[in-house]
Amino acid sequence: MKSEGQERVKYVDVHTHKRGKDIYLLDISDGRLAEEGELCSAGIHPMFIGTSEPVKRIEEWAERKRIVAVGEAGFDRNSETGIAAQTELFEEEVRISETYKLPLIIHCVKAFPELLAVYKKMRPRQAWIIHGYNNNRQILDELLKHGLYISAGKKVFVETSNIRQLLPFIPLEQLFIETDDSDYTIEEVYAKVADLLRIPLDMLIRCMYRNWLSVFSGV
Repeated sequence: MKSEGQERVKYVDVHTHKRGKDIYLLDISDGRLAEEGELCSAGIHPMFIGTSEPVKRIEEWAERKRIVAVGEAGFDRNSETGIAAQTELFEEEVRISETYKLPLIIHCVKAFPELLAVYKKMRPRQAWIIHGYNNNRQILDELLKHGLYISAGKKVFVETSNIRQLLPFIPLEQLFIETDDSDYTIEEVYAKVADLLRIPLDMLIRCMYRNWLSVFSGV
């Protein structure tokens, strides 16, 4: 078997809504069909509760090994669904994540106290990845303290964004990179993150690949 140093280490896109290259985790929450061998995630986005696939379908996909992660799931205060109902649903998705030993891709807007309350209540063993993080340093430190992963994406191109300023405070072993629904390529996002961190691009690629192997060891 080749060691990591002997083979080309691939780009990892931990959350995307478009098919990509190398290793990408495609969100199929809308029920789209996955191609053979494609790595997929599925969950109920808090903005689309009631119009998304039912939670029972998510569990069926997990049981059939159609998905390798649950999500995106979580909280959003802009949703028409109240926080109490969002919490109940999110706890079900956490249960699925734990039962089938799948990482959880999290969407969270203006509800990090609620998110952390569920984390402390359910004490999950599976990795939680906050996708598209763009909040403040205090919340970031709390998330990192609890061992959560932070995924950086399109906001790194916005000069005034929080994530752009906070990248240096995220340990590389708790970082992921994504394209989400943007038009940026994964290569462009990696190049920008490497530039902002002032580290070699190949070092960043290898670190993200190691994180992938650690979190998605069952793939």
